[in-house]
Amino acid sequence: MLSHSIASPTTVTFPPKPTSQIPKPSFNGVQLRHSWPVRAPLQLQSSRGRPSSVVMMAKRDQELEEIRAKSTEEINEEVVDLKGELFMLRLQKSVRNEFKSSDFRRMRKRVLSLSLSLLS
Repeated sequence: MLSHSIASPTTVTFPPKPTSQIPKPSFNGVQLRHSWPVRAPLQLQSSRGRPSSVVMMAKRDQELEEIRAKSTEEINEEVVDLKGELFMLRLQKSVRNEFKSSDFRRMRKRVLSLSLSLLS
């Protein structure tokens, strides 16, 4: 059985608050200054291993020309093949096999461009 006792009420007194103001600290925070790296011109970027935007656009134009030259049946077959490859990539990812993560984005973009070419 639990017993609970209540002590007689006593008066608790707290010391009075000081009337003088506590001085505010002079520290107002830290100011951060960022120094962003300066990007190299496009000509220098391509020499460092990254393709320049001109090369990427030319590659994209070439890919679109190849898509336009295909018939509807060929495009549909390629879409089905790409979706199958995406499914296999997802399986590899789920069982934690090695795979290239960049393939997901590349295949999804390819499926999208093929699908859009069918609409136009």
